[in-house]
Amino acid sequence: MKKLFYSLLGLAMLAAIYAAGTFIYVKIQMRPLPILIAPSSAVASLNRRPQVHLIHAVNSVHRAKAKDVRFEGFEMDLNRVNGQLMLAHDEKDFSGAVPLSAIFEAVQNPGEKTYWIDLKTTLTPADINDLKSLTTRYGISPRRMLFETGPGETADLLTAAGFPILLQVVTGFDEDGNDPQTRAALKTQMEELLRRYRPFAIAASLGKYPYLRAYFPLYNKAIYSATTVRPSLKKKFLKDAMFQDPSVLLFMQDEYTALPF
Repeated sequence: MKKLFYSLLGLAMLAAIYAAGTFIYVKIQMRPLPILIAPSSAVASLNRRPQVHLIHAVNSVHRAKAKDVRFEGFEMDLNRVNGQLMLAHDEKDFSGAVPLSAIFEAVQNPGEKTYWIDLKTTLTPADINDLKSLTTRYGISPRRMLFETGPGETADLLTAAGFPILLQVVTGFDEDGNDPQTRAALKTQMEELLRRYRPFAIAASLGKYPYLRAYFPLYNKAIYSATTVRPSLKKKFLKDAMFQDPSVLLFMQDEYTALPF
C-alpha cells in the first residue's frame, strides 16, 4: 500500500512539474516580440466585441448536429466537387461531400451562428450569387459568413458582394528571424493588402499569433489551433492567452482542445 502511495505521489509530482514547465514555456512563447519597427495604426481595425468560439471542420451533417449547442460558430471547408460548391477539405472527402445548405438545415438556428469558411477553390460571380441566395433562404446575415482567402480575384468578388473576408497572412511571418529589413518588408506587404481589402480580420495559425501581435497589435485577428491527435496542455494555456486578447475576435478550436480537460 505504501509503495502504491509513493508511486502515485511520484506521478502527481511529475504531472505538476510537466504542467508548470508547460505553463512557463507558453508564457515565454507568448512574450512580446521585439518591435524593430513602429507599429502602424493606419490600417488599424480593432473593434472590441465578444470573442466567437468556433469548432474546426464542420463538413458533415452529423458533426453539425453534434456541435450545434456547444459552439457559437463552425469552420467549414468549401471546395468544388464535380463543378458544384460542396463541403470537403480535399479529394479524399469528395465522396461524402455535402452542400452548405445541408449544414444550415441541420442546426436549430442557422442565422445565429458564425461561419468561418475556408476556401479550397476560387469563386465565380455565379458562385457569389448562389451564396447570396443561401443567406436569404436561411435567414443568415452575409456578415456572419466569413471567407478565409488570400488576395486575388476571389477576395475582390467577396468584398464587392459584401461578404467579409479573413485575409491569410503573407508567407514568412513567423520566419523573419527578428531581422528589421525582413520584418519591414513583410509588414509593408501585409499593410498594402489590409488597405486594399479591409478584411474583418487577419487569419493565421496559433503559432503565428505572437508575430501578428507584434506586427499588428491594433488589427482584428482570427486564430485557429492546428489539428492534434491528443489533448494538449500547451494548447490550453495558449487558448487562455487568446481569450485575454481583445483583438482576437474569432478563435477556432480543433476536436481535441474542445475537450473539457
